[in-house]
Amino acid sequence: MKTMTSAHAPPPAIRPWYREFYVWMVIAGPVSAMLACAVTAVYILQGPDAVVSENYYKEGLALDKEVGQAPPAMQPANTGRNHSATGGNKNAKP
Repeated sequence: MKTMTSAHAPPPAIRPWYREFYVWMVIAGPVSAMLACAVTAVYILQGPDAVVSENYYKEGLALDKEVGQAPPAMQPANTGRNHSATGGNKNAKP
């Protein structure tokens, strides 16, 4: 009776390419880049960004006046905002 040695072992079964993990790992990189490109293209093709208005400075001044005239309930928030903007200077005016 003959015993089989490793030299006489049958070759391993050949699996189809689509059942190999590494093939899908290699394919996943370019496919994910193409998907990201498509998402970016959708954002680009939706239209241009809004343009900054011509009178942005006047709008900012009006907003600053509105914040300065805030009701007392908003004063702690304004104080915290001013504190962080001035670096903690207690003598800074809001």
